[in-house]
This record gives sequence, structure tokens and C-alpha cells, in this order.
Amino acid sequence: MAWSRLIFLVSLVLVLPAAPVVAETRVGDTIVISQPVAEDLQAVGGRLQLDASVAGDAVIAAGSIDIEGDVEGDVSAAGGQIVITGGVGDDLRAAGAEVSLRGFVTDQAAIAGGAVRIEEGSAIAGRTWIAAGTLDMAGQVGADLRVFARTVVISGQIQGNVEITAQDIRIDPGAVIGGQLIWHGSQPPLIAEDALIFGEIGGMDAPVDEFHEPAMPAMFDNWALGIAIIVAAVGIFWLSPALVGRSGVLFNAAPGRTLAVGAMAMVLSPVLVVVLFVSVFGWLLGLLLLVAYVLAVLLSGLLGLLMLVQLVRFRTAAAQEPVPPTGRSMGWRGLLLLLPVTAVVLLMQSVPVLGTMVSLLLVLAGFGALASLVMRRGPSAA
Repeated sequence: MAWSRLIFLVSLVLVLPAAPVVAETRVGDTIVISQPVAEDLQAVGGRLQLDASVAGDAVIAAGSIDIEGDVEGDVSAAGGQIVITGGVGDDLRAAGAEVSLRGFVTDQAAIAGGAVRIEEGSAIAGRTWIAAGTLDMAGQVGADLRVFARTVVISGQIQGNVEITAQDIRIDPGAVIGGQLIWHGSQPPLIAEDALIFGEIGGMDAPVDEFHEPAMPAMFDNWALGIAIIVAAVGIFWLSPALVGRSGVLFNAAPGRTLAVGAMAMVLSPVLVVVLFVSVFGWLLGLLLLVAYVLAVLLSGLLGLLMLVQLVRFRTAAAQEPVPPTGRSMGWRGLLLLLPVTAVVLLMQSVPVLGTMVSLLLVLAGFGALASLVMRRGPSAA
């Protein structure tokens, strides 16, 4: 089936670059590694304790992860609770309900979690991105730091620029920021008198561009990425035209409900994953759900763009000939609208708030359509 081919293709693209040629694989409810690993490590379990060193990369998914040994390569970890006390010789990628870093990271770090703690005595040498409910930054970052969170407390040292998007921001005594502090939120940060900030401070109402260059490019920020998006969208249409057709009909019939389902599913799915990870027998199901969730998020933005094209096509056709849309594929003529619609979306990205909202709505629409179709609530193909 086309949908199966699509899942297989996306999975292959995601897994092959990261899959080690030679790896030690561990699977079980409780995994304790106390002997050095002379190659890459792959582990999936309910609880994992890594006390020894790993000569290569470590890819770990478990309800509870405790890494006390040193890993010479990258560390990619997903779980309910993650504690890293040892050293990471390259990049760190971690996602969990609670993530604590007590060791060091030699290069860059990307961390997502409900509660993230970069504890005193820990260090990240490279650029760092953190998305969290709450962030307690007491360690050191040797380059720029970018944060998306609800509450942020900084008491450590950051050598580069700091950009924070959060509701509550606090810079505690002893904090040192070697570059600029750019904040986005409903209220200005609380900055202690003896906190040191060597660069300028810019708020959400200030012209941010005069203080710094954007740390990361926007979702649609150049023509090359636009071409890549169009090619990827055409690929999805080619692999599964029925999915695109049914999703477009669903969104045209009830756009508000589709967006609401997408928002609820995106919020509740990680919660369910965490609950399954921390349970004794649900970690394997949690891992499968986590993989499905990541694939769905990656697919949702492109599917949302195709659904927007479908909506434009349906509304334009209805004005000329009021024929109810069916669940058939959007057709190659419909794909001709992909170029102008993508161009409009690209232009919207130059407006900070509007661009972010459009991107978010596309992802929510796509995710909502996928969730509705999985629950067999979407319209059937004609």
C-alpha cells in the first residue's frame, strides 16, 4: 500500500544515517552495562544504567536512563527520566519528561523535556538548544544558548549570546552572560544586581535585529528550502495520493475540528509515551508510539501544506462549479497550485509572529488529519 511505502521510506531515511555499522545491542526490562563497550551501543529497555565507557555512539530509549560512563561519540537518548553524569565526546540529543545533565558535552546539545536541569559543575562546549516546561541552568555553556520554555532560571555561565522565549525569566546572582541577552515573553526578565551581562539586552518590543543575527534560520527562510519543501510535498503526493485526498477533504469539511484534534493529539501523545516508558511492561509500546509520533510530526508540516492547496482548490472550484469534493486525490492539476501557495507561505515567514503561526497551523492541521484518519473518523475515499 502507498501509506506503507511512505512510512517505510521515511523510516529508512531517518534510520540509515544514524544506524551504526557495528553496534552492541541490548534489550530488556532492566539493563546494566558495567563492562566497556568497544563499539557503538544501542539499547532499549524499561531501565538502563550505563556505568562503563562506550567507544562509539550511544542510542538509548528507556523509561529511566542513567549514564555515568563516558561516551566518546554522540549520545541520543529518549525516556521518562534521563540523568547524564558522565562525559559526551560529541553531540548530545536528549528528550524526556525529566532531563538532568551533571557531566560534560564536548560539542553541541539539543535537549527537550518537561523539566530540564543543567546542574552546577556541568558544561556544554558548543551551541545549545533547549525546549522545556522549566529550565534550571546552573552549569556552563561555551557558546550561544537558545531556549523555548515556560519558566527559565539562569545561575550559570554562558559565554555566547542567550535568546530566551518564555513566560517567566530569572537571571540569578552569580550568573554570567558573555554576549547579548534577547528575551521574548509577556514580561521582562528579573535580573539580579550582581548578575553579569556583557552584551546588550533586548526585549520583545525592541528591534531584535539590531542586537543580533538570528541564531537559527526560520522554517521557510530561503528559496533553496522552498524548493526542497515542494519536492518533498510532491513525493508525499506520489507515494500516497489517497492520504492527501482524504486529508484535504477532512480539512475542508471541518478545519476548526481538525486543528483542535491536532493540538490535542500533539500534547497528549508525549504524555502517553512517558507513561508507557515508566511502566514496567509498556516501554516497548511506548517506544513504538514515540517513533510513530516523530514520524507523524515530520510528515504533518508537508501534509498540512498539501491540505492548504486542497482547500484553495476546493474553494476555487466551488465558486465556478458547486460540486462537493470527494476523497479522491487532489490530482496533478491541483499540484500546480503548490508553487504559488508555497510562495505565499514563504513570504509570510518574513513576518515574525505571522510566520510562526502559519507554520504551527500547518503542522497542527496535518497532525489532526493523521490522528482523525487513524481513529477512522476521516471521510473515506470515494
